[in-house]
Amino acid sequence: MKNYKMIPFFLLASLLFCCNENQDRVFWSPYSSVNWDQVGYYDAMFHTHPGLGDEQYDPHQTIDRYHEEGYKILTLAGHDYDIPDEHIESIYPWTELSQIYEKIKDVENLTENNQTYAEIANGPYEDRDPVELNMISVEGCEVSGPHHMVSLFNSLTTGLKTESESIKKIEELGGIVYFAHPGRYTSSWGLTEYWYADLYKRYNALVGQSIYNGVDNYPEDREFYDKVVHVLGADRPIWLFGEDDMHKETTLGWNRNVILLDNFVPGSLHQSIQDGSTHQVKEALKQGYFYLWKPSKQYNRRTFNIKKIEISDDKINIEIDNNSLVDTIQWLTYNPSSGESMIIQVGNGISMKNIPDYCRFVRAEISGVDGKIYTQPFYIKEK
Repeated sequence: MKNYKMIPFFLLASLLFCCNENQDRVFWSPYSSVNWDQVGYYDAMFHTHPGLGDEQYDPHQTIDRYHEEGYKILTLAGHDYDIPDEHIESIYPWTELSQIYEKIKDVENLTENNQTYAEIANGPYEDRDPVELNMISVEGCEVSGPHHMVSLFNSLTTGLKTESESIKKIEELGGIVYFAHPGRYTSSWGLTEYWYADLYKRYNALVGQSIYNGVDNYPEDREFYDKVVHVLGADRPIWLFGEDDMHKETTLGWNRNVILLDNFVPGSLHQSIQDGSTHQVKEALKQGYFYLWKPSKQYNRRTFNIKKIEISDDKINIEIDNNSLVDTIQWLTYNPSSGESMIIQVGNGISMKNIPDYCRFVRAEISGVDGKIYTQPFYIKEK
């Protein structure tokens, strides 16, 4: 990935001079509805694989490991081509994993040299109850649509011929979806930011895309995300995600989507389990009430959080709870002239008078020794 470029001082000064008198633009924040006096922080992973293919852990073992690492919200997102649709839907609910095993144990997985699921597994699956574990289980799947996408809150396990058809089906089922590891497709298929923007404009169920996959399999995904955000602007907000894409222990615990909730109650949307706060999690993903924690080392848990974001038409200020553990707060945007993500401000706050005219958004990266927080974009709108 290209390094973010700090705008030379003389260029920044000239840009700021041009913008100082601009009173026609205002900030818009996805966090404006967050009750910071009551909010809790809950780590989530939506892209992890539950042992139907070449993975190390069986479904219940996957749940156990994420539970041990402190995650509160989890999706067992099996590859659609690993899920035998004629026998089961998704790997859900967790309370029926043993029954799922009995249904598929003698079925051959054609993508794994015709091994049966019993041969692939470490042993019979065991049931887990998200309520007993104080977790929220979200139904989902990694759909090959053909672009891989993480489909959530619905039972679709077979991608259709085109991305449009797959997303439309997810939307019809009441689900939401985000793009997994775009770098795989921008490099091999030549997909552009305009291709992605077109789909975002057509489907409300499409909520965002990954900027980290595993440790960092596609470093250009962050700058590419900024390109897409710049094309769409405030008229169509989209959100950034981190994903472990966990197949083995070495790829577990590298990303935490931190969901901001007023109250956490464990549960699931399956009819046999209490809902808990599951509906609130879905709404948070739709509205952008979350940020990404990227650990500097595997398994590092959050050592600081955003305590409050104060926003007005012309100013944003971020407060951190353990400020001594933060080294820098950088504000970034995308510069269409250079084709790069740019750092335009350093510090807890940013003012509209310091925003270059080309900006359509800013986002903050909050760095410390243990990791980094990536906020969602703060969009810039015309009054």
